[in-house]
Parts: sequence; C-alpha cells; structure tokens
Amino acid sequence: MQINIRQGVASDAPFATPLILSAAEPLLNAIFGHAKDKTALGYLTHAWQLGGGQYGFENHWVAEKGNQVLGLVTAWHSKLGAAFDRATLDSITSYFTLDEAITVVMRNQTVAVNLTPPSNTELMIGHLAVSENGKRQGIGRSLVNAMQVKATELQKRHIVLDVEVSNIEAIRFYQSLGFNEESINKGFIRFYRSV
Repeated sequence: MQINIRQGVASDAPFATPLILSAAEPLLNAIFGHAKDKTALGYLTHAWQLGGGQYGFENHWVAEKGNQVLGLVTAWHSKLGAAFDRATLDSITSYFTLDEAITVVMRNQTVAVNLTPPSNTELMIGHLAVSENGKRQGIGRSLVNAMQVKATELQKRHIVLDVEVSNIEAIRFYQSLGFNEESINKGFIRFYRSV
C-alpha cells in the first residue's frame, strides 16, 4: 500500500497529537504538563484543532497508509512571522489560565534560548514522528522527502533540525538520510542537509 503525504486537518487530532508528544515527550511534558487538570497531550490536542501556530494542523503534514495516520512532520521558515507566533500564544492562553500560561511561556523560553531559528535560506523540520505500527516502512523517510520538496518550492538551500543529544535513534535516522552535524548547543545537535 502506498504512503500518502498530505496537509494535516483538525480531525487528525486523535492520531496526530500523540505522535507530536512522542517526538519529544519529556520536553513537552516539562513545558506543558504541570497543571493539575491539564496535560501536555490535552494542550497539544487543543492547539492542533485550533489550526494555527507551532502545534496546529495547518503547519503539519501527515503520512497515511490506507487512510490511517502513521506519521507526521512540521516545518518552519523565516517568513512565518508574527501571526504564527500569535497563534501559538493564543493556543496557550486559551487552554491554560493566565498564571499557568505565563509559567508555560517561561518554561518554553528556557528551551527556546538553546534553539536557533531557521535562517532565510533554511527550512527547519520538527515533530517528526512515526507510530509503532508504521515504523520500518519508509514513512519517516517519505516525510523528510516531502519537506525536501517543500524546501525546494520555497527556494531554501538547506533543511535543518535540532535533536536532543540523548535521542540516539533519531540521530542515527537523520544521519542515514544524509544529514550532517552542524553544531551542539546545550543538549541539542543541529543537523543540516543541502536541498
């Protein structure tokens, strides 16, 4: 059966948001999972369904086989602008109380200072995840290849991504796809590949 890559839609939430969480579970739980009655998965589901921003469906692509979502990826570039940031902040403030939202934003900033946004010539990919029953079927490779096409369309020269240094499986996967290590910054390795 063929792998189909398509733009995410709101109704993908039950399949997509657990995948986003699995891409960086300890990190996302540390940022979003501290409220008594709210979880990182709950927030991700809320944000996905709103559509915009870092965790919304509008900026994600899903891989499906036989109408079953088995993987996803997102991509950022330098032209997303203030509307993207506002949509991300709106998703936080509409899910958490004001005090919780301030805490979430502060926690997020402690991570964000260690990550370099993409330059004008780069497309940055993230949240790449494949479900257990979709692994070893070329889904991750297909998602990266789809972002390669997007990078070409946007006239970017490189695809970049950040991986936690402890995520050996992801590091090996990206190296197998021709990504090279560019730098290490406080727990994250920046990888790049020419378009």
